Amino acid sequence: MDRLIHSVGLEWKVAQAIRTKGLLASGERIVVAVSGGPDSVALFRCLVELRTRWNWDICIGHVNHGFRGAESDEDAKFVETLAARFGVPVRVCHLHLNKCEAKLKKESLQEYARTARYQALEQMALGRNATKLVLGHTADDQAETVLMWMLRGCGTGGLGGIPPKRGAYVVRPLLDIQRSEIVSYLEERQEEFRVDSTNDQPVYLRNRIRQHLVPQLKQYSPGIVSVLTRQAQMLRDDHTYLEALAVEAAQRTCVSNCTGERQFDRLALLNVPLPIRRRVVRQSLQTIAGYQQSPRFDLVERVLDRLEHGQSGWNIECNGVLVSQEYDRLVISSCEKTDQPRTDHSNVSAMPLSIPGEVVWLPTGHRFSISRKPSSVIDDHVQQSEIYLDAARFTPELTLRSWVPGDVFCPKGLGGRQKKLQDFFSDIKLPRSQRTKVPLMVAPEGIVWVGGLRADERFQVSPSTTSVILAKMIR
Repeated sequence: MDRLIHSVGLEWKVAQAIRTKGLLASGERIVVAVSGGPDSVALFRCLVELRTRWNWDICIGHVNHGFRGAESDEDAKFVETLAARFGVPVRVCHLHLNKCEAKLKKESLQEYARTARYQALEQMALGRNATKLVLGHTADDQAETVLMWMLRGCGTGGLGGIPPKRGAYVVRPLLDIQRSEIVSYLEERQEEFRVDSTNDQPVYLRNRIRQHLVPQLKQYSPGIVSVLTRQAQMLRDDHTYLEALAVEAAQRTCVSNCTGERQFDRLALLNVPLPIRRRVVRQSLQTIAGYQQSPRFDLVERVLDRLEHGQSGWNIECNGVLVSQEYDRLVISSCEKTDQPRTDHSNVSAMPLSIPGEVVWLPTGHRFSISRKPSSVIDDHVQQSEIYLDAARFTPELTLRSWVPGDVFCPKGLGGRQKKLQDFFSDIKLPRSQRTKVPLMVAPEGIVWVGGLRADERFQVSPSTTSVILAKMIR
């Protein structure tokens, strides 16, 4: 009777976790990752017992790394036999891992194999049109993970441990269940399982934590596994909330966001509380570089320090990302974007502009329109995005182009004095990365309008103007 109660108890806990955390729904096609170890075997047995109630279509996925030779092959045979006993299909993937590649990626062989295993399991699930991939991580795994990240000085992202759900696809129903309960469940059901001999090798940090650190901590807190599991949940909730605040802060302070580059208003970003500011920088570095993991803490801190104390012109390059300050902007861009020839239309050759007519300015997506107007419609309160011009002062052969070194014009308000466009950009503190995106309306006589920024004094309307042209930049 005690065995039955214990067995039913574990299955009930799994069912409760599935319901309360929304891990699996009725009628799903699921792939269960089964290594042959106690955790994954117990997970499989629980799901098999519950499948009729939820009408699940279950398949086993097993990955053979081949690291342990004949022992790995025996694991695969064991899993195939287990699947056959319960009439469940099984897919076995044989990996041929390159240890040299792991060294090149600066990953331990264990981390490298873990990534390859997940990729293989996800491919199996996709190949079977599965709606969920179910993994057997337990509360003990959670505690070990939290301690491992704690020793590495990680923030809430790492101290939150293993999530019960990753996206809408990967789920872990055993995260609140300790391994001792799992082993008892298997013993009571007389269910065999495999033991990975590498789990005892002290070369891996996780193994040393399991064998030495956790037993030591249990002397101070016998319930340390439950404590760390509960702490992970709280920190995971905190992390989710803070990450959302960082996304909102990034949206408020970001002044330009395009493929391979983000620009932030420096002063606005400095007004964001440091914990959120740190996350904004980390998220942006991760997005621009395409990191699978968070960028190094010291890189984020260097950026934050320069942001607060540095002068315009500094830059930091690391792992394919260039971070710089251009006047009052923090610019985070991909090195590929800055090193490779431009293919994003950011430097545009002359585009004919008919009168009347309209073209699209590719670097920003603005529509640039031009039309003739009677002199009676001239508005003294014109916006920066539009301009009235005296058509008699220039030849009506207009083009739209980006600036080039050597460009000059006579900015309105300087009494007709000529100024280099590069100096004008510097005076208004326009970042270098933005300068080629500014549209120039050019006539044979010279630059007529630095689009959206300043008109040329020579072509402005006056009380004697009789022929008027209205130019507009429209988002």
